[in-house]
Parts: sequence; structure tokens; C-alpha cells
Amino acid sequence: MSKYILEIKNRIILLSITWFFIICISYLYKETLLFLFVESEIFITNEFKVYYFIFTDVIEVFSVYMQLILFFSLQILLTYIIYHVFIFLSPGLFIVEYLYLNRIVKTVLTIWGFSIIISKYILIPTMWDFFITFQNASYLNLHFEAKLSEYLNFYIKFYYIFIIYCQIFTVLFFFFNYINVNSLLIRKFRKLYYYFLVLFSTLVSPPEIVSQVFVSFTLIFCYEMFVFGVLFKYTCNFLTRQPIETNKNTASK
Repeated sequence: MSKYILEIKNRIILLSITWFFIICISYLYKETLLFLFVESEIFITNEFKVYYFIFTDVIEVFSVYMQLILFFSLQILLTYIIYHVFIFLSPGLFIVEYLYLNRIVKTVLTIWGFSIIISKYILIPTMWDFFITFQNASYLNLHFEAKLSEYLNFYIKFYYIFIIYCQIFTVLFFFFNYINVNSLLIRKFRKLYYYFLVLFSTLVSPPEIVSQVFVSFTLIFCYEMFVFGVLFKYTCNFLTRQPIETNKNTASK
């Protein structure tokens, strides 16, 4: 027992050191991080759109840098934590359990990566452009000046919302394995998943019917492709096992 406690202690120390160096390196490249953070929303504009951020406190820029560094380092640290937990549990698992856990980790990280790309290059820019159009469409002389700290909070909030909701597909992975890919249960719960996907698209997309319908159909299409892939894989495994079982029964007779 003391051996496992010592291993946990060493891994926590290693993760703490890793997090410290990630923060130090991120601080050295804080301007680059800030540029990458606002690049998809601010610098991809035409010549008639000039956006900028303001700050109203002396320490606001420094606090934004620190918040951005902690946010970025935490994302990297989470991947290391998942890796260390997987490595720590692996020696005590059977081969089937190891392969199952390995598949779960890969599914979580893959969906996480796709959700990061979608949120940064599709979701956040779409929401930005939608809300900015109200400034240009208004008959009043409205001028938008965004605070850097408020935009960072806006970005982080919707980032975590989108990441959490995208893990619905990870829940689907557990669900389909638990029910052993029962087509009747899949059809039974399909409406419930449709409801959650439409609700998610309503929360994260701009309040515009076209954007909500587009996001909803995209998520539903991904869901159906996921279901098709799982059912196809299960069917292939079933067909490959059936001749072997038939031959065993014939030989026993």
C-alpha cells in the first residue's frame, strides 16, 4: 500500500513541476498567446472593420495575461493528468479492461480536441460577428469598445460550456457499450438525445434561427454518424465471431 501512496506522491510532484514550467514558458510567450487568443475574432476582418480592446485599470492588462496563462496551462495540465491516471491504473487492469479504458481516454481526448477547434474557429467567431452586426444595423450612432478582461471571461465561459456539452458523445460511448448496442434502446433514447442536442445548440449559438438550425443539424449528423459507426463495428465483430462459434459447435457434435 505504501508503494502506491509513494507513486501517487511522486506523480503529484511531477505534475506540479510540469505545471510550474508550463506557466513560466507561457509567461515568456504571453504576447503570442494573446495574439492567438484573439486572432480568429479580431484580425480576420476586412479593411472597413477595425476592432480593438480597451482597459480601464492599471493592472488589468497584467491580470488578463495571468488569467490567460493559467487558462492555457490548465488545459495542458489536464491532458497530463489524464495520462498519469491512465498509466497509474494500467498495471492493475486486465487486458480487456485496459483496452476499454484506452478507448475511453482516446475518445475523450479526440472529442476534446475537435471541440477546441470548433469553438475557436467556428463558434466564437460566428457569435462575435452576429452581435457586432447590431452596431452596424442600428439607426443610432453606436460605437463598440470591448474590454479585454470582459472578452476573456466571455471566451472562457463559452469554451467550457461547449467542451462540457461536446462530451455528450463520450457519454454515448459508455451508453452504447452498456446496452450492448441494443437497437431498440437506441431508438428509444434517440428523441432524448435530439432534445439535448437542440437545447445545446440553442444555448451556444447566436439567437438566430439559421445558426441554431445549422448547429443542431450538424450535431445531429455527428450523432447519427457516431451511432452508425458503433453499430457497424458491432455488426462486423458479430459476423466474424459467428462462423468460429458455428465451427466449434459442429466439431463438438
